[in-house]
Amino acid sequence: MNLVKLLLSKKEQIVDFVIIFLITIFLATYFKPDYIFSNTTISAGDTVGHYYGTFIMNKYLIPNLKLIGWSNDWFLGYPAFQFYFPFVFFLTGLLGYLIPLNISFKIGTVLGVFLLPIMTYISFRLMKIKFPIPIIAASLTLILLFVERINPEQIYSMWGGNIPSTLAGEFSYGFALALSILFIGTFNKGINSKKLISLNAILFLLIMLSHFFFAIFSIISTLFYLLDFKKFKQNFKYCMKFYLISFLLSSFWLLPMLFKVSYTSSHIWYPPYSIKEYIDMIMPRPFIPFYILSLASTIAIIINKDREKLIFVFIALSSLFLFLLSPIMNKIGFHGLDHLQMIKFLPMMYISIILNIPLAISYIKIKDFSIVIPVIVLILCFLWVQKHVTYIDYWIYWNYNGYEDKPLGQEYYKVNEFLSELPYGRVAYEYDPQKYETTLGSSRATETIPIFSGKPITEGTHFQSSFNAPYIYSAHCEYSLACSCVFGHMAGRCPRFDFDIGVEHMKLFGVRYFFASSETIKNALRQRNDFKLLYGPAEFEIWELNNSSIIQVPDYEPVFVKSDNWRELSYNWFFNKDKLKIPIVWSKDKYDLINPNIYEINSKPLDQNCNVNNIKIENEKIEFDTDCIGKPHIIKVSYFPNWKVEGAEKIYMVSPAFMLVYPTQTHVKLYYGKTIIDIIGIIFSVLGLIIILFKKRFNI
Repeated sequence: MNLVKLLLSKKEQIVDFVIIFLITIFLATYFKPDYIFSNTTISAGDTVGHYYGTFIMNKYLIPNLKLIGWSNDWFLGYPAFQFYFPFVFFLTGLLGYLIPLNISFKIGTVLGVFLLPIMTYISFRLMKIKFPIPIIAASLTLILLFVERINPEQIYSMWGGNIPSTLAGEFSYGFALALSILFIGTFNKGINSKKLISLNAILFLLIMLSHFFFAIFSIISTLFYLLDFKKFKQNFKYCMKFYLISFLLSSFWLLPMLFKVSYTSSHIWYPPYSIKEYIDMIMPRPFIPFYILSLASTIAIIINKDREKLIFVFIALSSLFLFLLSPIMNKIGFHGLDHLQMIKFLPMMYISIILNIPLAISYIKIKDFSIVIPVIVLILCFLWVQKHVTYIDYWIYWNYNGYEDKPLGQEYYKVNEFLSELPYGRVAYEYDPQKYETTLGSSRATETIPIFSGKPITEGTHFQSSFNAPYIYSAHCEYSLACSCVFGHMAGRCPRFDFDIGVEHMKLFGVRYFFASSETIKNALRQRNDFKLLYGPAEFEIWELNNSSIIQVPDYEPVFVKSDNWRELSYNWFFNKDKLKIPIVWSKDKYDLINPNIYEINSKPLDQNCNVNNIKIENEKIEFDTDCIGKPHIIKVSYFPNWKVEGAEKIYMVSPAFMLVYPTQTHVKLYYGKTIIDIIGIIFSVLGLIIILFKKRFNI
């Protein structure tokens, strides 16, 4: 009898291994090795911009033993990875020391896709769910990965979880999804054995650093065990220990992120306008058969009173609740969820509904067919994918062949090589999505200019991390024929094309070079005497803007203002060309005006004959010499509380969201340091690490 069990067990293990292998090979038929392992620079969707994350990790943060830092390459300066998720970029940056960075980044973008079936299988095994359910669950993940549309008219490519979203740039989301499914299994095993608290806390930290939404997802999955009233006391004790250690470990990133979130820009997700849209999003048409199967599985679980198997039902309902919560909270006046795109909770619901399906198989006596069933399910999943996939394979090809395969890819490399040889200066570029999409692979292709030229640009991919993003994107509409207007909801308007005012805003931003692509903009530049053509005529041209500097003594005395709604006043100032040269300083303790309107802002010209020279700008250090001690100097780099100054009393925030100092000596140095909350977060994380290392002493 024992021999029969052993042989059967080995057959089951072989079936599991073969199916996982076949799933991996199946995925590799789409993500072909010659795409992934070719040394080309990925270019498509938002993914192209994310390459900068791997670049700065590899070239700056890791060599300086940092996971979070400041970058002047995007957004007039922004805190890299303080508000975005660093872990996948850390992995790819690290791998980039062993293999070409292009390839390491490509590997990072597909990690979540290949790991999801594997992590699902391991998770179900950890939950002691018997064969063939774990391997069937692994096969069913293909349904989520390959879904392309929520209905015939609307593609599903930005919410996360599926391959199209991964190709569009949501690969950190996909990686975090795979880890969070694994976490469900490790936490189940830990809470039932009263062990693995440290492992679960570390895994939770990695999930949080991969995507914050899945930290929420993982916490939701732990709450399920607090609803078991028979085991409430022991489960509560376990959960509290887990929550404490997880909080401590993650504090170095979590606390600064929460306390400094006001220095970001909210990108509001607008909910559907109709009931039909809600229904299509909550119940995508390709998923309807699986919803029915999941409902049948739920009924079977309830009939058999198998409470622990209801975990995926609990997670699905909780995710649906969070998705519906955002528009409700906004309607009643609570806008604290603006920074969260609540639509991203839907893929959590989808995967939970799908993974709930095979659980009912445990109630069916299928011993004679148990080895055959997972093979049949895998074949059915393969057939489903083949029937529903229409554009994924081409998109993969388009992504991973990179700039090298695009019509103007080589020209793009040439213009960046030219830029790299020019003196330091900030670059602005026109938004030309149709041309960039068709000739470079993505409407965001130019966000890689800092990688190839070493020159900073005004925009980037992690735009919610930028304090100055609303002004940047507004100006982009003025000096570009197209307009993305990402933050129109904040500015209350989407500017029209007006190259003259666009140039004034370029000067405000300290732009030195302009990257032109359309004939209309090139012709507009030729009509001006404040620009000089440096590279061209060509498909992409580089023009230099005269008399533009990143550090400047203003023409007018700054006006100190105390305001309850500084953003609104700041936008009005930004769009009022008559007031644009009058700097507005936001101050709570020293002010000339309280809650003024824009027309009350007046100032006298500043008598100046100042020489600002020896300017040195690095990512986390800015230095300059001046002969105008005591006069205002605007540093056109985004304000952030981590910046400290030597050679001046303090740093003020000046319109739109720059830094201003009054030098007390001829040499001024600004450097990126740590705030009190940064230090507290690090102390907490070290404390969490000590608890893990000496867990026996702490009875963990």
